[in-house]
Amino acid sequence: MANEIKDPGIGTKIDEKVRRMINADGSYNVIKKGSAKGIRDIFKYLVEISWTWFFTILFVGYIIFNLIFSLIYTYFGTENILGIDPENGSVFFQTFFFSIQTFTTVGYGTLAPLGIATQIVASIEAFVGFLSFSLATGLLYGRFSRPRSKIKFADNFVFSKYEQGHSFKFKLTNLRDVVLQDVEAKIITMFNKENENGQLVRTYYELPITLPKIDIMALTWTLVHKIDEESPFWNKSKEEIISQHPEFLIFVNGFDEIYSERTRARKSYVVKDILWNKNFTTNFKSLENGKLLMDVRDLNNVENE
Repeated sequence: MANEIKDPGIGTKIDEKVRRMINADGSYNVIKKGSAKGIRDIFKYLVEISWTWFFTILFVGYIIFNLIFSLIYTYFGTENILGIDPENGSVFFQTFFFSIQTFTTVGYGTLAPLGIATQIVASIEAFVGFLSFSLATGLLYGRFSRPRSKIKFADNFVFSKYEQGHSFKFKLTNLRDVVLQDVEAKIITMFNKENENGQLVRTYYELPITLPKIDIMALTWTLVHKIDEESPFWNKSKEEIISQHPEFLIFVNGFDEIYSERTRARKSYVVKDILWNKNFTTNFKSLENGKLLMDVRDLNNVENE
């Protein structure tokens, strides 16, 4: 029997404006306002953003820091930097490259600070550069050492025939070449239901899955919820299911042998994601050399029953 859950932490009150609690990409559909932001939040942001944005932020920060120190050197006078010659081009650019040499502690020897003020600024910049590279190294390590889930879910799920009845089927695969071990899945559905007072409330059920755990996930995995007497969708028509605005939350976790840690993924589907009376196609085939070829691009392919 599907286990009814009082509240998994999302709430039971219905707001018609909010159709889903988890976005399709697995992120929570919640905007927090007024929460304090700290260093850990910045670290979390820089670890989780894409590599493109990460290196863009580092590069922009690198340029800004050197521009600021270049202006400081210019304020104290470029004559206090040994080696700057107007005949070699723009004085500001020479000051900018002196700042880069100081920031990175390269020190080619052609430019050097003169005077107490300039030497103090150069010392401060060298210290800031040392801290900056240490922080960048820590962020790089954090990004590489953090296990990232590459579990991909199909864009839709299907309502199809199964044995003597029907079922909901959800398909997923691992995009990495590494094989996930001891993989477990859980499906929670929530939909509108009248309580004893005649009020519509959000009701939660953990749906039974025909195969909730597998030892290894090398190919695709189709989660099947059989709609029988134990299902909260038993004896409900297509129109009745749609009217309840169900949301399906998929939680998957498995052991990543590369990082020696458990990796997790989640996905949300709403009623508009259902493909009625369809079935997923097989997206792998055998080759002449005895191996299996799987094309993850075919994960969304379906066929009529």
